[in-house]
Amino acid sequence: MAISATGISAGSLNQFNQIPNRINDTDKQLTSGKRINDAAVDPAGLQVYLQLQGLQLGNSTAIKNSLDGTSALQIADASVSQVNNSLQQIRELSVQAQNGILNENDRASLQTQADALLEGIKSTLNQSSFNGQSLLTNDGELRLQTGPDSEDSLSVSTFNITEQFENAGLFSLDISDSTSLDLLDSSQDFLNTVSGEIGANQSRLDSTINRLSENSVNAAESASRIGDTDYASVISERASALIQQEVSIAMQAQANSNRALVLNLLGN
Repeated sequence: MAISATGISAGSLNQFNQIPNRINDTDKQLTSGKRINDAAVDPAGLQVYLQLQGLQLGNSTAIKNSLDGTSALQIADASVSQVNNSLQQIRELSVQAQNGILNENDRASLQTQADALLEGIKSTLNQSSFNGQSLLTNDGELRLQTGPDSEDSLSVSTFNITEQFENAGLFSLDISDSTSLDLLDSSQDFLNTVSGEIGANQSRLDSTINRLSENSVNAAESASRIGDTDYASVISERASALIQQEVSIAMQAQANSNRALVLNLLGN
């Protein structure tokens, strides 16, 4: 009569020996919150998970870059608006100065007010910068990295309004001159063009930020489905493994008891 050394089959013994590993794996997942705690668990899944994490981080950085660009444009837009308001005040002074009923002293007083406003315009334009980058005293572009890949970039224009005004003769404006109103009008038209381009760039950046935010959320959700612990499933798996462990121990104890009984009978 053949009797197993353990009283249970080799297959059952192998399953019993695997139970502690299953419990250990579920404990790791519950403790870390991660389904994949090492490459051996799911090599392909880990690779996809890391790629999604990289995409998410790239999108987050691109959003920050885009927000920096938006901040720069907001500064430029506020400065342009302030300059436009000053030009409007100067225009009102010019209209007054060209009233024939005024004397020279009246016109000189109005010119002093206009000159002060023109100095304020110069100061506003010179101080309009972001992180040391001039926005309204230099014709050029600010390149923004607006995506996780090298080709994902957006260029924002900067303007040399100071040079435009100097070349037009605005900063030496005589508000009593009959051509001053035309010069002020053309200057405001130019500012309106600049303001329109700034607004268009702001819209582009807003759209880019919305797209990046949506992509980042999608990447985070996908990464979570692949790499994060499914607590309901893992808790169920752990409970099942613990029950199987208890049952296996009970079966082992019963098998040992039966083996002792058989040996006792054979000995008699």
